[in-house]
Amino acid sequence: MRLVRPRDLLVTFEPDGMVLLKCTSRGAGARAPAWAVGVLSACGEPRSRAELVEQMGPAAGQAFDGLHQAGLLVLPEEAAATPVIFANYAGIDVHRAMLNDEARLEAYWQGLKAVVREGDVVIDAGSGTGVLATMAALCGARTVYAIERTDMAAVIPQVAADSGVGDRVQVVRGDIGTVQLPEQARVLVTETFGHFAVAEGMMEDVQACVGRNMGPDAVIIPASFTLHLAPMPVSPADLLGAFVRRDSGLDLSCLRQDARGRAHDRLVDPAEVGPTIDLCSLDMPCGTELQADFHLDAPCEALCVWFTLHMAPGVDLLTGPHDPATHWKQTLLPVALAAGPHHLEVRRAPEDGRTVLIDIDGQEVRTR
Repeated sequence: MRLVRPRDLLVTFEPDGMVLLKCTSRGAGARAPAWAVGVLSACGEPRSRAELVEQMGPAAGQAFDGLHQAGLLVLPEEAAATPVIFANYAGIDVHRAMLNDEARLEAYWQGLKAVVREGDVVIDAGSGTGVLATMAALCGARTVYAIERTDMAAVIPQVAADSGVGDRVQVVRGDIGTVQLPEQARVLVTETFGHFAVAEGMMEDVQACVGRNMGPDAVIIPASFTLHLAPMPVSPADLLGAFVRRDSGLDLSCLRQDARGRAHDRLVDPAEVGPTIDLCSLDMPCGTELQADFHLDAPCEALCVWFTLHMAPGVDLLTGPHDPATHWKQTLLPVALAAGPHHLEVRRAPEDGRTVLIDIDGQEVRTR
């Protein structure tokens, strides 16, 4: 068995010669002797226990076993996985906000009605509670494959049965990026969109699902999406205002730099933003990484960003500050920019594939 270290592994050296090892995306951690770092370093590429013992001695074998047991050495195909992130979707609380989002549900209903034909085979990629799979079946699909990797998969058959389409919805427990279905589908529906659409890093998984399980006439819901931004002339107080020294003597200013590198999500009053800029549009399926240029007519203290999902011709889901509120809200980026041209890049964070980095002229902000 050949194992590799997760890519977001963090090492903290302690005064007593021990190290603290932590992998946030996997919810794993351990305290180990400092020499265990040598084993982790060697496992930047897949290595077997026998290889390490031959090169580093018997103690390396013991460390290999212990680190594997702690979840800090994993199979290569698991190294980029983020089970803790997906575990968050196994509870009802995270779904409550999405199911209460009437704008979201209505747009998906209308999109499915416009696209699904009687007798279609449909994929619901990242099915969650099975609501979109059930909608697709109610629209006439012959078979809907509800792909879901979390424990929420257990409730999908009941949702479908209670809705009268239990015989049409088949649950597939697995990762949408690796599942191979027994037949090709014509339609894929997915709601794997995070803040600024591409946050959560799911776009490559959707691409892989389409490539494995759909033919050249594949139809995706949504078919495409557009990214938008608007300047905020005055920096919102809730971006950095909490991280200051208070009159009481309480000083939180040491947190300010970390907050400056992180996006903040909330509903934005239309009066807070300037003119909307349509940044770019992408057809589905697509990747997470993108680049775009934009121009500001005046300086700003922050940016507000959001997206529009284009479900089907004439059916859009709008998520901006001028639109009905959705559970995504809007995303604020704490970047002060001068008037003139600017360049934006989006890419996956190297330490966590479900977090994206938004880089604007070298100012980097993380969001999920």
